[in-house]
Amino acid sequence: MGSAIAGRLRAAGHPLAVYDPALPPGESAPSLAVAAKRSVITFLCLPDAAAVEASLGGLREAAPPIVVDLTSSLPATSRRMAAALAPLGVEFVDSPLSGGVAGARAGTLTAMVGGDQEVLARVRPVLAAFASNVRWAGPVGSGHATKALNNAISAASLMATAENLVTAVRHGRAEAEVVAAFNAGPARSQNSEVKYPRDVLPRTYAAGFTAGLMVKDLAAALRIAGDRSTPAPFLAGVAAAWREAADAMGPDADFTRVHAVVEQRAAGSLTPSPLAGEGWGGGEVDVDVLCRALASVNLLAATEAMRVAAAEGLDRERVLGIVNTSTGRSEATRSRLAGAVDAAALGAAAALAREAGVWAPLTSLAAELAHGPQTGRPPDQ
Repeated sequence: MGSAIAGRLRAAGHPLAVYDPALPPGESAPSLAVAAKRSVITFLCLPDAAAVEASLGGLREAAPPIVVDLTSSLPATSRRMAAALAPLGVEFVDSPLSGGVAGARAGTLTAMVGGDQEVLARVRPVLAAFASNVRWAGPVGSGHATKALNNAISAASLMATAENLVTAVRHGRAEAEVVAAFNAGPARSQNSEVKYPRDVLPRTYAAGFTAGLMVKDLAAALRIAGDRSTPAPFLAGVAAAWREAADAMGPDADFTRVHAVVEQRAAGSLTPSPLAGEGWGGGEVDVDVLCRALASVNLLAATEAMRVAAAEGLDRERVLGIVNTSTGRSEATRSRLAGAVDAAALGAAAALAREAGVWAPLTSLAAELAHGPQTGRPPDQ
């Protein structure tokens, strides 16, 4: 991601000083302090919150006017960084990104910015070199909170889409037909609309974001919930399922490969055929039931994420607006969480997955958490 962003900045005519200890001598400044000393804006693009905090010494030494943290970090870390740098006259904003390496190369990333709006106005023209959608999320830390919750919603959607797609195929339906059905109604998400046709159906699995990073972002979302004493049982289940999937595929695998993990676990075959009539011999299934179940999973995930956002002090409409321009968007977020969880469909979908030997942890957990069919509402909505 950092390399792609640097390329976009250079192409836009911005002179760069780069520090990366992984680069060979001559291609990197000798230290962060040296790279940042003469910069107007210092961008951090680092693996995690711990790496951001480790950069504090170099930033204090250089004291650049503005530091923009592009890392998917933690809100509490951003607040500590801002407080530590403020006495030196350094402005700090958090600006995590959504859209993956492909988005960085194309300059189409979404930037979720936390910090002073006047500082954002000053850095916006430079962010525009790699982010076509720059959105203010709130005070310092709000960008990182919004990014973590966006990715948690996306993680739930990506895996649940795999579960219900593989279930349908094992019951004799064609993959393309099922994905089209998902995209024709309330089960639609950015994942089903973009990643499944582009990265999953052709089995390229090359969205440009790793399973390990998704596990990290889910842990961040749960850390925010824990810091605010907000229960998040569904997101905790999503995180557990993603840890198991990442263990199976390897943390460096593209996160769209979660579909392959679900597919390979299906009983009876390591590589079930995507062709109708060649899957598990249980007979064709009503895809509408799976569509309603998937829509309910998306609604549960978004509802719980928005409850965490409220506890963090984020503005609901602002967060939903950002999510709806990013990878977490679904019909649930587009509708501002309207509608009801279909507990009967969730139960039926979980049963169909069990019949076909499909690993479906999110569909099954959603069925357990949903109220009875008589209520039809997600918990605490």
